[in-house]
Amino acid sequence: MDRRTAALHWSGGKDSALALTVLLAQADVHVERLVTTVHPRRDESTVHGIPVELLEAQARSIGIPLQTVPMRGAGLDGYVDVMNAAAVQMRREGIDAFAFGDLTSSDVRHHKEEQFGPLGIEVLEPLWGLSSRACVEKFLTSGMRAVTVVVNADVLDVGHVGVPLDRHFIDHLPEDMDPSGELGEYHTFVFDGPLFRCPIPFRPSGPRLLEREIETTEGPRCYKYWLATPQPHQG
Repeated sequence: MDRRTAALHWSGGKDSALALTVLLAQADVHVERLVTTVHPRRDESTVHGIPVELLEAQARSIGIPLQTVPMRGAGLDGYVDVMNAAAVQMRREGIDAFAFGDLTSSDVRHHKEEQFGPLGIEVLEPLWGLSSRACVEKFLTSGMRAVTVVVNADVLDVGHVGVPLDRHFIDHLPEDMDPSGELGEYHTFVFDGPLFRCPIPFRPSGPRLLEREIETTEGPRCYKYWLATPQPHQG
């Protein structure tokens, strides 16, 4: 049996935590590192906005090193260039697979395979085929604990940010919303559970509203988000 040496794209949220749980149970995969894209000036992860200090605390508690990849430029092209450079370096260091926490978007998987395949990197999707409902149910029964850190203000109100991702949260989402937040309706920070040797201490921050222009395949679009960024616990 050929054992693949993999990196996992780590957001610090529920999907990447579930993906890691699945990978660690596979005898033919060794997860060598976690990889997170970060804002170079804000010292936090892209999308989820989790401080690097907390991401590093997650990695230490899990027992797998974290590699941060600073973003350069803007938009989708900047992301692709940065990730290609990171993948080339990972391949030189013996990594032959890159894992993600995507569910069932065939376009997303196809683009990643086209992006990383020519670089000698196999794309792994350990959650592939799970429905959004099945994914969130899997998390709720996993023993892991998370809080919401970002919610789309056009979909969810301020009462949905900075709260536990639990049964009550899921049961009170709008009926027409993706329960796992696969369309960016909400993002999370996982701080405890079977993956971790010890819980990640943090303190919540008060919610604030952010307006952000994001480059999409259809051009730039303005979004509004409620943020409750977790902060490292002091003392």
